[in-house]
Amino acid sequence: MKNIVQLSNIYNCSKKNIFIFILFCTCSLSLYAQKMKNHLYKELTAKVGAICEETPDDNPCAGSEIYMMLVFDEKQVSISEKEISSCDQESVHNIGIYNWKLLENQKISIDDIAEQTKGTYAENIVLELRDKQLVGNITHVNGRVIEYIFKEKKQE
Repeated sequence: MKNIVQLSNIYNCSKKNIFIFILFCTCSLSLYAQKMKNHLYKELTAKVGAICEETPDDNPCAGSEIYMMLVFDEKQVSISEKEISSCDQESVHNIGIYNWKLLENQKISIDDIAEQTKGTYAENIVLELRDKQLVGNITHVNGRVIEYIFKEKKQE
């Protein structure tokens, strides 16, 4: 009888430990999700490049700036590039929508398809959450890594 009581106590203690462990894991995961909460459903942009074309004449529209735009929801991120010419002409290239998750090291893992990101600034980007800011490190063609801070687009 004494052994049955001891087994019952061990079983109850194990259930309690499992419950506490599951509760801890759930809280930890929700803390990671909350860190991105301020960035969800907002258009986040960063100027990632500039183009200047040589022209035989004085063409005021020969240059343009390139912006990367990210919009996160709880599970997916939409990635686009916007080109704005020096004449304020805009063109948007929608790269794709991908699943994402925030890792314990504050890096953001994005499940991308290489064919869709090839030739874009998104091809070699590494995103991380640092001090409540979304930071992107892009490795450019020359091998140089440049850091960009994504900021919320102001409502007009």
